[in-house]
Amino acid sequence: MNRISSGQLTCILLLSEAFMIMCLSADTGLPAMAGTAIGFGIKLLLCIPAMVLYKNGFSLSSYCKERHFVLPVIFVLYFIARGGISFVLIWNSAEQLSLPYSGSLITAVLIGIVCLYTSSLGLRTFSRAATFTAGFLGITLVILLIGAWQRMDISSISLAESSGAFSGAVENLMLSDSLPVFFVLMSFTREDRPAKRLMFLPIGLLLWEIVQLLCAAVLGGLASYGEYPFFLLTSVSQPLAAQRADAIYLIVFVLLCTLRITMFTVLSAHIMGTIFPRLKLRSIIALLLMIGAGTLFGFIGYTGSPFCILPIVFLTFTVPLWLLIKKKKECRAS
Repeated sequence: MNRISSGQLTCILLLSEAFMIMCLSADTGLPAMAGTAIGFGIKLLLCIPAMVLYKNGFSLSSYCKERHFVLPVIFVLYFIARGGISFVLIWNSAEQLSLPYSGSLITAVLIGIVCLYTSSLGLRTFSRAATFTAGFLGITLVILLIGAWQRMDISSISLAESSGAFSGAVENLMLSDSLPVFFVLMSFTREDRPAKRLMFLPIGLLLWEIVQLLCAAVLGGLASYGEYPFFLLTSVSQPLAAQRADAIYLIVFVLLCTLRITMFTVLSAHIMGTIFPRLKLRSIIALLLMIGAGTLFGFIGYTGSPFCILPIVFLTFTVPLWLLIKKKKECRAS
């Protein structure tokens, strides 16, 4: 796979965060915002072992090529599961948001075709597409701010329902599947200042807080009545009186979902290649497994639970810490 810059790494992870923000169904009051800040503080702590590990010269690709199969298989299974969840989220949104397509199968086929083409171009091309999309996302956020500014009411913030800071932190951590992606993509990031690699955390926190604040200030208590508070916000916050901007947000939503599934496809196919170098059609296999996982999750109605925090902590914190300790012991023995 090609090397990427820290800026491209930030864009890839931010797009994944932005997609989860659009799927936000949690509370949006001030306690929830405090919980989001706590959640991002925990994320920063979880990333420390990975940063130290890569600073000491670790390479996940080299580790996988040394015939270590268990860890790569776990990462592949996790990425396939999260890709399946992404399919479920966009299938559910197609019903709730009146997207211009219907049917889970046709949605999966169309997204799959785009993902296959994008993933075939390699990580560097995908990262450039992510950078372009991040710019488009920034323009969309400006449009949202212009529309929301005219309808903000500070007194409405107190009307927004919230279960508290703890629930906000748990909700934020449940949606933090970009952290295991961060650990894997560190192998393909060009060497520079380590702090640059963590820029997705403060920028992601800013995005979360802005959206939650706007939902609370514009919608107030109405936010709890919509399954997707973000899209309820966009339907209310229109920058122009004569022209609605809903289509822009829907386009961005579908684009983010496509890039997110492509990200999981690229990483899954690459790790499969380190385990089985002669395996062909790895991207197709990964996509088919994601669609199968999405079908299963959709059948049982699963889109997430607090237990999904456990694999995030395991892959982002426990695994790097274990590898770091193992590396230290090997250095002492030699």
